[in-house]
Amino acid sequence: MRGRGAVLRFFPNKERVMTEYHTADLILRSDNIFTADSDELFSGYIVINHGVISAILANDEDISPWRGPTTHFRDLGERLICPGFCDNHTFFTGYMSMHRGVDLSATNTSAAALLLLKKAEQDLPAGKSLYAWGWSAAQWGALPASTELDDAFPCRPVVAINSDKSYCWMNQAAIARYGFTPDDCSAESRVHLLTEMLNDAGQVKEELRAFMAMLATRGITAIKDVCFDDAPALLDAWAGLEANDELSLRVSLVSEPVASAANFTFARQARDRFHSDRLRFHGFKFMVDGVIADYTGDMLQPYTDRPHTHNEKPVDYALLRQQVLEADRLGVNCCLNAEGDAAIRHCIDIFAECHRANLPRVRHHALSDLECPHPDDIPRLAALGLSAEVYAQILLLNQSASDAYMRERGGEARERQFFNYAALFNAGVLVTIGTDLPLFIPNIPDAIYAACCRHFADGSPPEGWYREHGMTRTQLLKAWTINAAVQHGMGAQTGSLAVGKRADIAVFDRNLLTCADDEVRNARVVLTLMDGRTTHDVL
Repeated sequence: MRGRGAVLRFFPNKERVMTEYHTADLILRSDNIFTADSDELFSGYIVINHGVISAILANDEDISPWRGPTTHFRDLGERLICPGFCDNHTFFTGYMSMHRGVDLSATNTSAAALLLLKKAEQDLPAGKSLYAWGWSAAQWGALPASTELDDAFPCRPVVAINSDKSYCWMNQAAIARYGFTPDDCSAESRVHLLTEMLNDAGQVKEELRAFMAMLATRGITAIKDVCFDDAPALLDAWAGLEANDELSLRVSLVSEPVASAANFTFARQARDRFHSDRLRFHGFKFMVDGVIADYTGDMLQPYTDRPHTHNEKPVDYALLRQQVLEADRLGVNCCLNAEGDAAIRHCIDIFAECHRANLPRVRHHALSDLECPHPDDIPRLAALGLSAEVYAQILLLNQSASDAYMRERGGEARERQFFNYAALFNAGVLVTIGTDLPLFIPNIPDAIYAACCRHFADGSPPEGWYREHGMTRTQLLKAWTINAAVQHGMGAQTGSLAVGKRADIAVFDRNLLTCADDEVRNARVVLTLMDGRTTHDVL
């Protein structure tokens, strides 16, 4: 954008003349600016006033009309300026449960952990549960015995989740109160425990503030956050932060029915209550199948290493269809979490029926996870306008290429279906990125390393795992930014750097589009703005 007329054309339906300048609050300059509305970088200035981008100027243009005595000017050199990033699948409640209570991460034995737990109990009132987190069986040498907790705490419920969220050390009092067992401690299984934790309103608000501050260090300015069922305590906490002007990121709320079926009355009320540009109700999330790695993903063809099964956890597609059709009839968005190609196909069939059965409207439905879509179904996603919400850091769950399970479960031919992001982009599917936080903490450089370079955690294979199936770096940045904003119905306000849009901005210490594969994971966010306000700054 070189001419001044290019500045003016971004103000739709507003008459502007060249002399109508307003002194800026902040001007950022960089040699590397990625707007997300273009694939090309440019060198110039971002002019911000009252939380809005007022002008975008090239280096050779005159910024003096915008620069006044109170303007803060920051020359960022070669650092990369991007739109703020949106994590399209977070779970604050799960993150909260991984940081609530006694930190056991430094303990080497269960006996040492018991000492910390007994000390913490001294400050608890009678009847209140004792929570803990962070211990490691690898560090301790074995899984701890529940009897140790039963003996030390015969009446008080004690729950201590391990560092990889796969096991809860808990006593019989906790099992009786919360209704789950140590080795069945998924977030959904822990729904009653999580609901209890959320009822501590003061603690939750402090944890939300810390959660937002952590995300700002990653350049995150928006999230789609999943809560279980109606989650009144959590929704009230978010609302209280907005009322006090304490929201440092934009939040789209999603309800996942767990303890009961989808509550459509709640959905209508939540949509009426939360509709601002910072806090809004987005719709429902439904879990469909399980996990391919443990044979609970629903597959069209049998598992290669278990040829007598397609899925060891049957899915009630009739109930799913009923709930999604009703949600769509009411104008409520749905995100269906599906891994296997059979589950993904069933979900697409249900969304296709929504188009046939219900009135035409703007829909923001999505599928999340999409680990192994069948190639025939990818064009159907695009034709129906469905978004694909993928976990770009997912390869990093596997230590190495040799440890990965995809070929073992799917066979050599079907292995190529897994995580084929290029096919989604080539078909014209709107791809967004989530982390399933706390599964991952959002990390854009790590996402590039896994989804673009296609490396596992140890860097293998050197040439990248089916690298031709990865995203380009530009596609990845757009998936984190403008694509997510469009999926949230916020594309006119956020998601790209354009005049008239909100100044949600992230700055990296280097150019993510050009730095070498083996250097990209060293990149760090150095500045984050939301609505033009600084939420993270290490410059």
